[in-house]
Amino acid sequence: MKKNEHANIKIYETYLDVGKYFLEKDWYQQAIRFFTKAIDLDPNNGIAYEYRGIAVGRTYQYEDSIADFIVALRIDGASVGIFNNLGLAYYKLYRFDEALEWYNMAIKLYPDIGLFYSNRGLAYYYLDEYEKAILDYNKAIKLKTTDKDVYTYRGEALASLGKYDKAIADFDKALAFNPGDIQAYAGKVLVLDCCKTG
Repeated sequence: MKKNEHANIKIYETYLDVGKYFLEKDWYQQAIRFFTKAIDLDPNNGIAYEYRGIAVGRTYQYEDSIADFIVALRIDGASVGIFNNLGLAYYKLYRFDEALEWYNMAIKLYPDIGLFYSNRGLAYYYLDEYEKAILDYNKAIKLKTTDKDVYTYRGEALASLGKYDKAIADFDKALAFNPGDIQAYAGKVLVLDCCKTG
């Protein structure tokens, strides 16, 4: 390896590390700037595109985020992280059918990650496929998902099917984990009001 190539690799890694640091701190514009510098230095390395896609998505520029993830996918090939991030970006654009496709690919690659089932469950929920959403939430819970809101989501799906007692039980579980969960509290209040008037 030539001296200049070695120096460029070190600079690339430094840009990437600084970008990751800013991303962790929620300083997205700064993160984007450093990931872009890394891309300028090595446009054939998909990692910087993937990280920039994450940072860009956090600034609500989901179409641009998708473009970065697609480039990363072309360069590095199939990646569970990219599949899940593409699913999230399409979900944020309310393009739930497309989100499902990417979540399905992530689950196919890694069927033992609960977060992917929780994410896919949300897409099913917004497509009014509540039974499928509940099955995914059940799987996510069984796999000990890192998504702390999964009981709230399942409660909402159960309420949508008129299974109010089970919905309230899930909202109570969500509130036991996080007493400040406004979504769970609101869901429980709505179900209780519905049961009184129904």
